[in-house]
Amino acid sequence: MLVVLKEYYHTKKYPLFKLLFLVLLAVLLTCFVPVIPEKFVNALIASFSIFTALSFNLLLLLIDMIKGINTNISIPSRKNLQSLKLEVINKCLKIISASILFAITDIIFLLLISCDFKKLTDLIQINIITIFIKKLLIFLTYLFIMLFFDSLYSILKIMHILITKEVDNKKNEFNKNNINSD
Repeated sequence: MLVVLKEYYHTKKYPLFKLLFLVLLAVLLTCFVPVIPEKFVNALIASFSIFTALSFNLLLLLIDMIKGINTNISIPSRKNLQSLKLEVINKCLKIISASILFAITDIIFLLLISCDFKKLTDLIQINIITIFIKKLLIFLTYLFIMLFFDSLYSILKIMHILITKEVDNKKNEFNKNNINSD
């Protein structure tokens, strides 16, 4: 888990600043929206489950793209493009892995939030501990929601670059083939 987080933050510019910003945002949400409604918890669990499955499919797609990269090319510009493509795919794999981790962690936190803590309060007989646990769970949930959306944005940005490069490459090949055939 820590390896995935470490690799994820090595893909970011200014990772400490972003993390502190997301922590601050999660603290503010915890203060101003201290309770997550049950319907929203259920919707979030369903959403994260769907996004996790889609992310696994995206991982498989990227692995297929890696298999399609030709490494023994004699044209330097084509070789550089393949190298860049491999680097971008590797970065995307790290971000998708982190995104899956964030989604699964959020699902766990959301399930814990939906638990009934009254039995725990009766058992411990200290209300402050259960209040602290609830606040901590809500804070962590908000934090991992923010981390998930940050990773989703990064995936979208990288996939856009990857697909744009691939489309441009195919256009260039198509144009070269049309010029040669004339």
